[in-house]
Amino acid sequence: MFFKTCKSYLNLISECHSLTYDALTAHVAIVFTRYLMIAMEQRRNEDSRTLGEIFFYFTDELRDITFGESFQIIVTAMIDSVCAIFQPTEAQLELFIEMFADHLPEYIRNSLAKSAMAA
Repeated sequence: MFFKTCKSYLNLISECHSLTYDALTAHVAIVFTRYLMIAMEQRRNEDSRTLGEIFFYFTDELRDITFGESFQIIVTAMIDSVCAIFQPTEAQLELFIEMFADHLPEYIRNSLAKSAMAA
């Protein structure tokens, strides 16, 4: 629906005849901005809820992921990749993890220690 509206009513295809990437990108951004402005005005006219209400309605159902959890996901993916390619022994893997942790900035190590204590 979004693309059809932009194409048919907001001249996404026929308004710009430039062939440069920058001009086409700018044109698409302008057309999308026009769409957003029209959609926003339509929502204001048809929906009595405020933007804050809508924001909290959508975010209430999302659980925040902590820094420690997100970092753990990244480290696990990295370790799985290292294991798949290099097939290290347990001792090598432990040494790798220890060296990796030692090279992290102190603020990240502190944050991880705090999230480990909370868990």
